Amino acid sequence: MTPADFFGPDNDWSTTTVVEWLFGPGHLERDAMKFVAGLAHALDQAGAPIDRIVITSRTLHPQWAGWNVRWSRRDGASRASVEHGTASTDAYIGSPIQHVVEQRRSFRLRVTPDFVEGEHSLVRDLRMGGIVDYVACPMFYANGWVGVLTLSTTRGHGFTDADLARFEALARVLTPFMEIISIRRGVLGILDTFVGPRIAERIYTGQVKRGDGDRIDAAFWYSDLRGFTQLSETLPTADLLHLLNDYFEFCAAAAASRGGEILQFIGDAILIVFEVGADGDRAAVCEAALDAAVDAFDSIAVVNHRRHRAGQAEIRFGLGLHVGTVTHANVGAPDRLAFNVVGPAVNMTARIQGMTKEIGVPLLVSGEFAGLVRRPLKSVGRHDLRGVAREQELFTPVE
Repeated sequence: MTPADFFGPDNDWSTTTVVEWLFGPGHLERDAMKFVAGLAHALDQAGAPIDRIVITSRTLHPQWAGWNVRWSRRDGASRASVEHGTASTDAYIGSPIQHVVEQRRSFRLRVTPDFVEGEHSLVRDLRMGGIVDYVACPMFYANGWVGVLTLSTTRGHGFTDADLARFEALARVLTPFMEIISIRRGVLGILDTFVGPRIAERIYTGQVKRGDGDRIDAAFWYSDLRGFTQLSETLPTADLLHLLNDYFEFCAAAAASRGGEILQFIGDAILIVFEVGADGDRAAVCEAALDAAVDAFDSIAVVNHRRHRAGQAEIRFGLGLHVGTVTHANVGAPDRLAFNVVGPAVNMTARIQGMTKEIGVPLLVSGEFAGLVRRPLKSVGRHDLRGVAREQELFTPVE
């Protein structure tokens, strides 16, 4: 059956409802989970014998090989990422998905009530869910990838030949919709990874011209490794990269759990922003940033214990915190742009971090920042900061 046949006369169940949804609200839906939930509702309204839908697609992402969205009458819609390397696992090998992707044709499975020796684990899962019939149909993307649409039913004796033909046609009709969603997820995934989710969304929604940007109020984190020059000259490349990645990973994790987002990796330094929300609660944001900083030091202390036992160089770093308003904008040459933060607050944060070496403490915060947090802090005196007009009183946690 061709896609044109899907628009043909209704037989056992109506395709009209599905078509109206696809080319109405369906084609405006950007979220894969909401799209599949809407598709399930349209099929249900049409009278199609469907109790479970799964759409699986590859993606371009450094962490994930693909994604799938599931809908069932019992559990509703959910979404999951597929890890790299899944294609070599038992969950994939011998599965209907492998058959469809590699053979590039549909796979139909009638689920018997009794266990069959050597059957794939998916069959057991379907049986436990009361499924009696299952079909997986390919969706051919323009880049050569194969997406997979699977449909299952718990009803009677399963699907009719007419049902199967319509599902084949439905997969072809769905392909451009799912390809658009897949491309968007891939683009946002790559942008999230390399520029962060905040900037990614801005780029995707059109802030791509030089000078595009706005003013933001935020707490800023600037951290820098100690002795990096010596480490880079003495450590083998693999060991140096491992150390750097440990430092980046645990700082990023501590910040992300408190609402922080990495704006830049600057060599061995990290610039992180904790943006003040619409409620304007600077105190809450500064509390979160300080908690994140303490968490980072605690986490890396555990890492250092492990590295010390292995005879590896330990990770030492200084960290400065400040709060202020800056311009967050797209700047650079006409053909090479980057979102950056511009303003005295960023310079101030970097200078505060620099003082951690002179004062001999790993974490320092500005007086303005200190005035907004409840955690006990002690003054380390007033200091001249390069590029800052007046002496600044700096603080460090009591513990």
